[in-house]
Amino acid sequence: MLHRAVDTPSERAGGAVGRTFAILRTLRHLGPGAHPLAAIALRTGLPPATAHRYLQDLIGEGAVERQGPRGHYALAETRHLLAEFSPDLSDDLPTGLSSSTVRAELITLQSRTGQIALAYAAILFGRPLRVHAERALGTHAGQLRAAPRAALQTLWRAPLEADASGWVIQACLGDSTAARPSLHRIREDGFAVGPSPITGRDIIAAPVWRGSTVAGSVTLLAAHRHVSSTVGRDRFTSAVMDAAGAISRHLTRSGLPTLPR
Repeated sequence: MLHRAVDTPSERAGGAVGRTFAILRTLRHLGPGAHPLAAIALRTGLPPATAHRYLQDLIGEGAVERQGPRGHYALAETRHLLAEFSPDLSDDLPTGLSSSTVRAELITLQSRTGQIALAYAAILFGRPLRVHAERALGTHAGQLRAAPRAALQTLWRAPLEADASGWVIQACLGDSTAARPSLHRIREDGFAVGPSPITGRDIIAAPVWRGSTVAGSVTLLAAHRHVSSTVGRDRFTSAVMDAAGAISRHLTRSGLPTLPR
């Protein structure tokens, strides 16, 4: 899996997707807080008017917020939404995947696909679980608000065997206990596709690594009509694997500890 962790000249000069990536990664590299348009434009190499236009689009997608003085922008913080959707899960176990870098990669994935992007951590003591760590909802928060509480509970935390977000972790662990789906095939492919607890959406997931240890997974909660198309599924799968690769490199470089087994 190849993924560019920093802006490149081709990305800066490229089309709409490349410019969107450049804006999001610039905000990540500039760090926490709001940053002026001039600084964002300078770092991306985009004209201020172009940077402003893409920032407005990202605000509309829920990926960026306008904060502080006029013309200052920051990556959107969506953590409060978890408490809104499911208050008793708002104080989840520390996962090692909750960080501005992971969130920025998810925002990039969400912007690239227009779908819901999630990161899960693998909790491997007791009964192995996949536990929500970060999310980028874009404009889809309303759909989650309308989802049944039981579906949200499963979305935030579930055993590895529950869905594709956990299957990719199981496959990396060499777990041979699950008869469905074929974990051997998932190991070979490097991703898994399957139904989600949210009506009308399917899961495309890829594993996240810290060095040689599986740390969790990246999930795209995609509209079923897109996943049922071979072209759409392939495009989304590539985007998920790119994001998982970038997060894996971040975790490996930072040396974040894995959770106990």
